[in-house]
Amino acid sequence: MRRYWLVGIVCIAVFSIFGYSAPAQEIKGPKMVLKEREFDFKDVKEGKAIRHTFHVLNQGDETLRIIKVRPG
Repeated sequence: MRRYWLVGIVCIAVFSIFGYSAPAQEIKGPKMVLKEREFDFKDVKEGKAIRHTFHVLNQGDETLRIIKVRPG
């Protein structure tokens, strides 16, 4: 009986130690946030110039540098 108590206490201790997750560390650096990821222009007549502005926010703690943009 004493052996079962000992095994139980050891199991609880092990689960307590490994089950505890350390608080997530804050990620340092730039963090790009877009208010919208895509925009639908609907029907566009051929040859007509179209334009839309995407608002890009930097919610990080360092400078955000946009090096390359690929329209999709």
